[in-house]
Amino acid sequence: MAVDNVIVNSKTGVDGNSYTQSISNDKLTNNDFLKLLLEELKMQDPTKPMDSNALMDSQLQMSQIEANADMSKSLAALTSSYSTSSLSNAVGLMGQTVQNGEIDEETNLPIEYKIETIENKSGEIYVNMRKIESYNSEIYYEGVAIKYDQDGNLYDSDNNKMDYHVKIEADGKITMNSSGNFYYDNKNQAVTDRDILNRFSTSPNRPVFAEDLVQRNATSLTKIL
Repeated sequence: MAVDNVIVNSKTGVDGNSYTQSISNDKLTNNDFLKLLLEELKMQDPTKPMDSNALMDSQLQMSQIEANADMSKSLAALTSSYSTSSLSNAVGLMGQTVQNGEIDEETNLPIEYKIETIENKSGEIYVNMRKIESYNSEIYYEGVAIKYDQDGNLYDSDNNKMDYHVKIEADGKITMNSSGNFYYDNKNQAVTDRDILNRFSTSPNRPVFAEDLVQRNATSLTKIL
């Protein structure tokens, strides 16, 4: 016997009455239950009518199952919506330089990363980022690129050590002094003479990236630079 998309397998007993053996649809709704119930009532033995309380309990259980199924669908939709929203918000992190609390063992400075892509894994947001291993810059004197060593000493185009130097952090960044420029004289005082400063120019600190990407949970990020 078929009731809409519900297939009911019945069998006739020795007393001539029909009994339900199995139901082949695992997506029964409350309406399906009522249709099946009507079919059962039609086929019941008039001398042994079904218990009305049992019928009500069965219908209540079916209603609860259907309500739970609807709630599960709603929660799944809400979770999906939240994950999509979180991913959209995290897209703003792409291209940002960030820290996640890790400290470089060699420089003892916070490790910095640049975020390249964002991923959503089972509702969790992950960032794929590349470690910044160091920084470098270019220094020009009267328009000509000059060398400097890891101690910040400057060398002219003839490779002679100059009377000026810069301060370099452990990660290679050239840092400004209290006067707002990069240069110090041989007495370690900030250069303030504009005639001298105008002869120098410095490019921004440029990051040197690691070859491999690393992946971290977005919740691990502690600072956006």
